[in-house]
Amino acid sequence: MTSGSQKLPLAVLGLSVAVMVPLPFFVDNGTMRYLTDLFIIMAVAQLWNLLAGFGGVVSIGQHAFVGAGGYAFFGLTTHLGLNPFLSMALTLPFGALLSLPVFAILSRMRVAYFAIGSWVLAEVFMLVAGKLPGFGGGSGISLRPQIVKAFGASTSTRVENIYWLSFAILVLVIFLIILVMHSRRGYSLRAMRDNETAAMALGVNPNAVKAMLFVVSGAFLSLLGAVNTLQKLRVNPSGSFSLTDWTVFIIFMVVIGGMGRIIGPIIGAVLFVLLRENLSGYGPIYMIILGAAAIGMMLYEPGGIAVLVQRWKFRKAKQQELAG
Repeated sequence: MTSGSQKLPLAVLGLSVAVMVPLPFFVDNGTMRYLTDLFIIMAVAQLWNLLAGFGGVVSIGQHAFVGAGGYAFFGLTTHLGLNPFLSMALTLPFGALLSLPVFAILSRMRVAYFAIGSWVLAEVFMLVAGKLPGFGGGSGISLRPQIVKAFGASTSTRVENIYWLSFAILVLVIFLIILVMHSRRGYSLRAMRDNETAAMALGVNPNAVKAMLFVVSGAFLSLLGAVNTLQKLRVNPSGSFSLTDWTVFIIFMVVIGGMGRIIGPIIGAVLFVLLRENLSGYGPIYMIILGAAAIGMMLYEPGGIAVLVQRWKFRKAKQQELAG
């Protein structure tokens, strides 16, 4: 049975589906590509928020799984000759399995060392990818035309299908997070994030909870890496394993939007895309503005824009109550 606290986010999610699913029939290919990129980074931001915002697991190496998923998709389709749809589906268990030894290594580290270790492992993955035979080395390699055409014979059909695929993954990620956070496991997550020692006293196993989050995150990040590869039509170490695109910018989105809130990464992703489109032509100034905005938000309101909006709504309701 759906609880009252679940109804609003699920209703908003349902409304988003009703609006976004038929949208390709009314917009051009450029808009769909633009929205596809937005859906992918929103989903990646939601997964980082699941780890850091809800679970207190701060990783700065999630680009390892995005890149690994892209390379896995390329290898399964090009070198093993598997069906492209099956190959994309297999990136889910691939990412989950890959996350197990990674977490086993990182779980021995604490706080800052965990974050640094995740980044180092991601860089190692990128270096290994550049040495793999049959993957184009450091410059990368493009997908074969027949693999790309499996998702649509024409460019328009392919763009539409990738749009729907990326949106479906975003909806699934948000839906699963809503279910988890309103379950008993979600209360364990909040308790562990706020006070790990107290959570252990209540019977919560922090390592088991963190491992579960890491596996879920790794699985979906790999799937998103495969979709991104299909969108970009190629793999290459610097792009597929981009620290800036898949970790730095993602952290900016979550911090600006609001950690520990499902709406936070959505707000942050939209704001980031708007800033990128309007300021990227200014070169280094663009990065300075992003950094200043993130630092300013952390100093002024660590809870992000979501908390600011919530406070504004509360004050407005109070004013109306007093006026009435």
